[in-house]
Amino acid sequence: MGRMARDRQAWTDFVEARTPNTDAQSKPRSISFTVDCKAAPQGSMSGVAITRKNGLPGTIFKSDNPRTHPYRKQVGFEALRARAAIGVHDVFAEAGVAVHVGVTFVFARPKSVSASRTMPVVKPDLDKLARSTADALTGVLYVDDAQVVSYELHKVYGEPECVHVHVRRMDRD
Repeated sequence: MGRMARDRQAWTDFVEARTPNTDAQSKPRSISFTVDCKAAPQGSMSGVAITRKNGLPGTIFKSDNPRTHPYRKQVGFEALRARAAIGVHDVFAEAGVAVHVGVTFVFARPKSVSASRTMPVVKPDLDKLARSTADALTGVLYVDDAQVVSYELHKVYGEPECVHVHVRRMDRD
């Protein structure tokens, strides 16, 4: 089990020990929460060739954005906290359940930007922001990010910098 998985499990155990349990039939249809941090995009991956202890070649992959891991960790913890607050103690959407994910990324307007530019039409790319956020929710709100069948994504200027996340189960009418 990797460091991130251990951290997530420790946080899950901590939160769930303090939250009353509900049965699966009363599981809510949607969950929303806000992460109070600046969003970090999923960076490109780079590989380094290594030789393993058994003499076979291998590759270690690492992200080129050092802010991605802390961002994903914070999103995962906030998702765990929100999940526990509504009384759900396992993944919010089980395997095979389609989900809709809505995310609004709020960025501070740089002082150098003119008032005529109302939208953040600069990096980071919206799709890379969505990838890092969806990966952070994997194993917490849904089993696999392949369960996401639709996205509603927005990148806006505002204060404070934060990320608003809304996940809706698509298994019920």
